[in-house]
Amino acid sequence: MKKIIAAIILILSTLLVITASNIADVKSEPEISMKFKVSNMTNEEFQYVGTKGLNNPTKDDFENIEFNLEVDNSNEISNRKSTIPDLKAVANSYDKERYWFGESGTDDSQVNKSAKYNYKFTFYSKGLTEQDIKKNFNSSEVKISWTTSNDENKEKTIKLGDVIEF
Repeated sequence: MKKIIAAIILILSTLLVITASNIADVKSEPEISMKFKVSNMTNEEFQYVGTKGLNNPTKDDFENIEFNLEVDNSNEISNRKSTIPDLKAVANSYDKERYWFGESGTDDSQVNKSAKYNYKFTFYSKGLTEQDIKKNFNSSEVKISWTTSNDENKEKTIKLGDVIEF
């Protein structure tokens, strides 16, 4: 009976050590959730788009673009920094002014160990294919850097063109 109890204790101890080491690995990197989506504009949304100066505009000439980034980290991480490209400048970098209007918000708190970045804007897409839009944003990157509890500097880079959804 003592051998069975000893075997059970040994197995449980091993499982505890494995679980603890896996938890430590998870905590050494921030949890990153990113969405970058292009969607069609509705008729109702199009009613609020100022189209002065455009030649025969239609709702199909515009797209909604939404960008959301959430980064959460544990006490095992310090010096977390997020670098987000200027999406307005990127949108306008293709050939002419493509960023029409929009809004953004940022909540980056080292104290709460989280960061949230949100952008939602109207994009003038007339004459562009999905591939053109993807190519335009492909050169832009989101960078998240941090320091681990072992004083190791780490960085994760995500190309917007790799995560864009239509």
